[in-house]
Amino acid sequence: MLVAFVLLIVALLAKDATPLGDRFVLRALSEGTALAVGGGWLALSGGRIFNRWHMVLGLYFAALVLAIPQAMSPLFVSLQILALAAILLFALAFLDAAKLDARQPLFVARTMLIALTVVCLVSLLLRVWHPALTFEQTFEGPRFRGLFSKPAMMGAASGLLFGLCLFVPWHWSIRAVGIVASLPCLFLTGSRTFWVAAMVSMGVVGFRYVRWRRTFVPIVAALIVAVLCLGIVVGTQVTSEQREKIFRQDSIENLSGRTSMWAQALQRYWEHPWLGYGFTAGGVVLDESSGRGPGGVSPNSPSQGAITLHNGYVQSLLDSGGIGAALYVAVILSALLCFLRYDGAKQYAAEFYCLLFLAIANLGETVIFGAAVLHGVWFWYVTVLALTLPSLAPQISLPERAGPIGREATPEVEAERVSAPGTPEPRRFPLVQSREAWL
Repeated sequence: MLVAFVLLIVALLAKDATPLGDRFVLRALSEGTALAVGGGWLALSGGRIFNRWHMVLGLYFAALVLAIPQAMSPLFVSLQILALAAILLFALAFLDAAKLDARQPLFVARTMLIALTVVCLVSLLLRVWHPALTFEQTFEGPRFRGLFSKPAMMGAASGLLFGLCLFVPWHWSIRAVGIVASLPCLFLTGSRTFWVAAMVSMGVVGFRYVRWRRTFVPIVAALIVAVLCLGIVVGTQVTSEQREKIFRQDSIENLSGRTSMWAQALQRYWEHPWLGYGFTAGGVVLDESSGRGPGGVSPNSPSQGAITLHNGYVQSLLDSGGIGAALYVAVILSALLCFLRYDGAKQYAAEFYCLLFLAIANLGETVIFGAAVLHGVWFWYVTVLALTLPSLAPQISLPERAGPIGREATPEVEAERVSAPGTPEPRRFPLVQSREAWL
């Protein structure tokens, strides 16, 4: 299972960041393998991994299926739902297999860290050697996209890498390289959405998971103040044109045209208010003309899934209607709640960061959108992980379990839990976690 997951990450990253082969072929091969492996494992295991928290995910999936008949392209929507089913089944099977080796989720997080580090480093080198290949020309000016096809993909990748480097237990030198690679890429994208998402997620996860929270919170506050002071100093030394280029001040009023797009989307929502226009196909209805979508995209074209509304929650209203959007939000909130409630041993700080980061960034970019790109697949994995935690958490009595606000267990309970056969060492925040425990 671990090998299959690593191959899935590599294949999707190759599809997103390199011109190797046809992207639909790479996606079909990787997700088809995930569907076969995941479905086969769950069939043989008897589905013992399921619990009541998975019901909300099942209801959301059922709402997507029910919307197929009224979709503009039922075949396209069916294939997108099948791809999502492949990722969900594979994630469940992987976590079921992880009961035999509790270190597998950690190895997957480290694989993700290494893969994104390589992409960010190569993107920065390519910016030096061939800068024209790493920028996308937009109506606001050039935006850094690195090896990816869109700046938003670069922002999602670098923001995820930043959190993984902070919260995945590993040697400090490896994480330092990742942070050095992620921060310049995150800044160069010029995406305020991902800047805010990364900072807020870092603060929340640090307060929840770091033992030294009384030290961590003042350090983060001091860092924010230092950045603001540096911005003020730099702002006095750069021209107004340079400030507008960096912070895109002209786009703040209408959020780069997003507000008009969202207003138009809400108008079209009332035509199919209950189940929407079909999973990942809602964006194509915004500018129909003679049976063709915006930008000349045919409703039957695979490219229609690339049309997004720059807000995953508004996108879900068009894709799956009011019912699907409510369940979409319920899935995200349930996953966040499961991390807070069932991760008493504080083993999944990095995964909680990823989920929170993508949920916040989803307000300004459609990053939680199907299962077509790596960060979308990673979201569904960490969501399934969160909802599966009740099945993975050690069965201890309620008074002994660490509470949702991060209260530590008593030394006796901690010693008993660590010494129990098959129980992994807690994955604490790397600054206070001995790396030898995970070598």
